[in-house]
Amino acid sequence: MSAATKAIFRPYRLRLALTYTLSVAEFVLGLMYPFTIGLAINGFLAGHGIMSIIPLAIVWLSQALVSALYQVLASRLVAKIYRNIASKLILGQPATPDSTSEIAARVTMVEQVCDALANEVPLLISGVVGIVGSAVMLFIYDLRVGVVALALIVIISLLQWWFSIRAFDLNGRINTLRESQVKVISRPAPARIRDYFRAITRLNIRFKDVETGAWSVADVFSLGAVILVLFLVTGNGALDAGSIYAMVTYVMTLTDSLENAPVLVDEGAYFYDVSLRVAEHLA
Repeated sequence: MSAATKAIFRPYRLRLALTYTLSVAEFVLGLMYPFTIGLAINGFLAGHGIMSIIPLAIVWLSQALVSALYQVLASRLVAKIYRNIASKLILGQPATPDSTSEIAARVTMVEQVCDALANEVPLLISGVVGIVGSAVMLFIYDLRVGVVALALIVIISLLQWWFSIRAFDLNGRINTLRESQVKVISRPAPARIRDYFRAITRLNIRFKDVETGAWSVADVFSLGAVILVLFLVTGNGALDAGSIYAMVTYVMTLTDSLENAPVLVDEGAYFYDVSLRVAEHLA
């Protein structure tokens, strides 16, 4: 992240840190569901009765409390960031036809950045927690399954690294075109308007093609990992029902998080690009 981009969020860094710490805690608690449900399954099968659900109930109620606190803090913080940055953008630039076009586009981008802070950043956190946490839990349950999970993470991470480079480039080109949209529309000329929308739709289509390709390859590797894990956890009959349930659920959580990586990379690249543009305009 550039120095200019850091400057945007520096006044809010402590509140952002607290807010996203709560988000991490929320998703870590959610990651405990398969484990505590597995304990409940084993407890009921062993005849321990209602006491078996106590760990699950504690995790459930704790997550509900943390989630509520996060929502309260996040909504107020994002509203404050939007209000302050949008005001600076509008008041800090002399009004000319060209600058008005750029400012209008960037104010819209500020709104999108704030939406990303409220929605996409928690999804990114969820993805990271889902990948890392699921892999750790699988290593705890069974070393062989943990190795499969680690191999899957490495393969798909390399794939997403390639996709992130393409995503950042395409997002930058799309946002550059969006900044000139008001200028194009305010001076209508049939050829110019056709060329503008042809260019932006081509870039959007190219982006979706790249994203779809990355997602499809990731899906094939994920399927192979799930099949292999099923063979490993059911092959010798040594694992109890609760552990098998938890391991299969963690594998599915891992594969879902990895398969969502193209979308998360897209959102991350877009968030970085628009933040950089707004930061440079405020500098």
